[in-house]
Amino acid sequence: MTQVLTKEEKERILRTLEEDKEFRYAIAGLIGIREILERLDKIEEGQKKLWEEVKLLREGQQKLWEEVKLLRKGQQELWKGQQELWKEVKGLRKNFEQLGRAVGMTLEYYTAAFLEEYLSERGYEGARIEVGIKLKYMGKTVELDLFCEDPLLVGEVTTGVTSLEDARRELDKLLERVNFVKEMYERDVTIKILAIANVGAEAVDFLREIAEKHGIIVIIGREMKEIIP
Repeated sequence: MTQVLTKEEKERILRTLEEDKEFRYAIAGLIGIREILERLDKIEEGQKKLWEEVKLLREGQQKLWEEVKLLRKGQQELWKGQQELWKEVKGLRKNFEQLGRAVGMTLEYYTAAFLEEYLSERGYEGARIEVGIKLKYMGKTVELDLFCEDPLLVGEVTTGVTSLEDARRELDKLLERVNFVKEMYERDVTIKILAIANVGAEAVDFLREIAEKHGIIVIIGREMKEIIP
């Protein structure tokens, strides 16, 4: 319990401070040390709080790095999974196309498979014939039975030409598509194909003549055994 000084004691201390220089300096020193100690206590307390905050910050930073590490690992696994998926999709697509051509789903696929071999033998290795492709240019859309970009190839496929009228119609159709592709790609169509499963006798000579005139390769028969010219 703090003892309260009497009035006389206070006055005696004050007189002593005024009269005794050494005593006055001693009291002043004690008061200054106390203030310093109080300030040091506050600084120590502040440092303690600061270290606690730094510790929490480091813990949070460590957790953040762990999450980033997990995220990177997850991204790598996702990328790897996507690559595997694309490989599977590519394989399925290739198998589907091969299957489609193997079973002879359409005459177009028969012809495309034949032409790829035909082009490979003539130095166009790896050339791929697209079937039933649609091209858009200058607001117009044209569907091509057969198409290859390199070499630039346009082909029409039909099941039968029994008359001269049929032959003219099929040739006009092919030449119309050839001109469309020529304008679109701004270069000549290297290979023009007209594939016909069955041809009437009266149309054969006409097809031969027109084919030579326009540089068209005419393939006759489902077995692709005869080529004109």
